[in-house]
Amino acid sequence: MQEAELYNYYILFPNHHEGLRAHRKIKAAGLKCTIAPTPREASSSCGISLLINEENIETITTLLEENDIKTNGIARVKKRRSSTYQGC
Repeated sequence: MQEAELYNYYILFPNHHEGLRAHRKIKAAGLKCTIAPTPREASSSCGISLLINEENIETITTLLEENDIKTNGIARVKKRRSSTYQGC
């Protein structure tokens, strides 16, 4: 029997400032997110990203748009078995 593939979802940013702004707004809205290094397979730009739960993507996307927080999108990255950063 094959194991279902699991994914992490990372919000990518053009710079650290936008990432930290997003983190504050998401937490203030009562949603979970974790500051994490940006996986190389997702982007080679800004070094931080926010790890979020899949079920919150739509809500968080709306929150970021309403607060004019710039992102480079959301990357879906296959979970590694030995990942240091666990989901939210």
